[in-house]
Formats: sequence, C-alpha cells, structure tokens
Amino acid sequence: MGKHVDVRMDRPDLEGLPPIEVPAGYELITFSPGLFEEWVALLDRCFPELEPFDKGKWASRTIERPQFMPEGTFFVRHSGSLVATAFCWLDEPDERELGRVHWVGAEDAHRGRSLGRLVTVAVLHHMVSVGLKRAMLDTQDYRLPAVNLYLKLGFVPTPQNEAQIDAWRRVLSSLGRSDIPLPAGPFEQLP
Repeated sequence: MGKHVDVRMDRPDLEGLPPIEVPAGYELITFSPGLFEEWVALLDRCFPELEPFDKGKWASRTIERPQFMPEGTFFVRHSGSLVATAFCWLDEPDERELGRVHWVGAEDAHRGRSLGRLVTVAVLHHMVSVGLKRAMLDTQDYRLPAVNLYLKLGFVPTPQNEAQIDAWRRVLSSLGRSDIPLPAGPFEQLP
C-alpha cells in the first residue's frame, strides 16, 4: 500500500441530510454491551491492514470514556452478524458543536451495498438529534471510495498542512474532482 497520509474532511453544517435508507436484508442497530466483542471482531475484519484490535485498549478508548454514546454507535447486521459500523465521537466530553464520524467500516463481502453511506448518514442524523452543529472525520488518502462518499455527503477537504494539501491534490485528481477548491495556505488549525 505504501506510505499514506491522514486527511481531514469537514461538513460545515448538518442541514439537508439525506434520509436513512436500509437495504433489503440488512438491519440498522445501535450499540449494546453484548455487542462489544463482535464490534471488535468486525473492526478487525474491516481494517485488516491494521494490527488486531485489543479489546481492553478499545474499551478504554471508547465505551469507558464519558463521551461514548451507545445510541450514536451504529451497526449494520446481516443474517445475524455485524457487517458495517460507524460511530459519533466527541473529542472532548463537553463538546457541543463538532462531532466526529469515527471508524466507518464495512466488510469486503458487503461492500458496494451502500452500508458505509448508511452508517455515516445514521451518525450524522444522531449528531443533529443531540444538538451538534458540524461534523468532521479523518480518513486516509488511499481510501478513494470512502472519500468519494464523504464528498457526496457534503464533506469538504480541510487540509491542515502541506502534506495534506499534496495528498488532497492527488486524491481529487484520482477522483476526477477538479471542481473542488483547496486552500493555498497558511493552514488554519481547526478544532
């Protein structure tokens, strides 16, 4: 895969969200404690390029933190198994403006069925329900289908440094998206 660059995208508001559409044969559910181990296993399947997820570390990074929102943690279930996920995260427990769309993933066998879109849209609707005003996410420059999805959902590139702006130039060129302007710098560090 080579060296990749993490890139940030922001949705400046949460207006005009598309509806939540669940494909036939799938079910959208939210977190319950009994799903924790299956969630960790799902992340391993969705992100095989990463080190296996450690249950204890994942718990301390998510469900044990005060900003964890079970009702903002979404899964898609198919034939009794979790096959896609994403969740709403607040970088600080008292955040009231900006939510993070976090760890969007779908199993390879279920890609192409708009499950990433489904869980992302569900997270955005959850953000509205808890009064957040804006959304952001981080992804990697090689995840072109995901970046293309996020662009279609109203996210815009928000490079934080020269490496990110170079990555964005490559990404947008690969996607044939010369219509999306990039800032020339200096780069404002966003919250």
